[in-house]
Amino acid sequence: MRTGVTCVVPARLGSTRFLGKLLEPIFGKPVVVHTLERAAAAHCFDRVICATESPEIGAAAEAAGFDWVLTGEARNGTERIALALTLDLPALRDAGLIVNLQGDEPAFPAEGLRALCEALQREPANVHLLLHPDAPSPEEIANPNRVKVVVDVERFVTEFTRMPAPSATLQLPRLQMGAYGYHRDYLAAYAALPPSAAELELSHEMLRAPGLAPIRAHLSPVKATGASVDVPDDLIAAREAVHALENMESRLNKSLNNSLNNGLNIRPNIRISTELQPSLQGAPA
Repeated sequence: MRTGVTCVVPARLGSTRFLGKLLEPIFGKPVVVHTLERAAAAHCFDRVICATESPEIGAAAEAAGFDWVLTGEARNGTERIALALTLDLPALRDAGLIVNLQGDEPAFPAEGLRALCEALQREPANVHLLLHPDAPSPEEIANPNRVKVVVDVERFVTEFTRMPAPSATLQLPRLQMGAYGYHRDYLAAYAALPPSAAELELSHEMLRAPGLAPIRAHLSPVKATGASVDVPDDLIAAREAVHALENMESRLNKSLNNSLNNGLNIRPNIRISTELQPSLQGAPA
């Protein structure tokens, strides 16, 4: 069944903090291939495509069975997707709603992608993003590689920061996860604008034009929030997260196979929630 939503995984080889990270192997597969497989596992997208400036990344995606497009240079993933949409490729010609799953998210939860997809379908005029369901630790708050987000009582974003504490509010932030949802019209308008001073200073793409569309935040429906690869040390946590996902999926498949082999009408005792949290209930705690 078509959903009207396309997942594009923007992938850049020349990361400033970890050069070539998307081709780093995790259990024999490049990081970017794991990410593409997470998008496919969500089963909520009409198609999954990799957008990259790197023929090497494109070749890795193609070898794993995924379509890819060569975009040339872009300042960030949102701009790269906008560039891909201008190429008039058949695979993207009718892509109206886009989920951007960042290429360095090899263990992103499928439940989170489904939640983002549903939110975008309901409110296509808004930009959507996901937040960790739990409050960040002091170490995460202090880590400049982790983006913190502050929202208002209606769950609209009021501030992005990499600093230890938000500069203009007493609300506690939540950590941002590595995916966005938006309409292609937003992407066209975004790409037509020059980078803002705030975008360049904090290295955050959503600071280019905060007023271009409302940005609504949603708590991830599951506590397993993946493990983004920003710096080399992150590969340890990423391997652990990928291993945990593969074990869970293996148990699920084994349960299904046993049920089929035994001829029993037994459903596995695993509940996967796709429900969005209705509200952050004011300030995140």
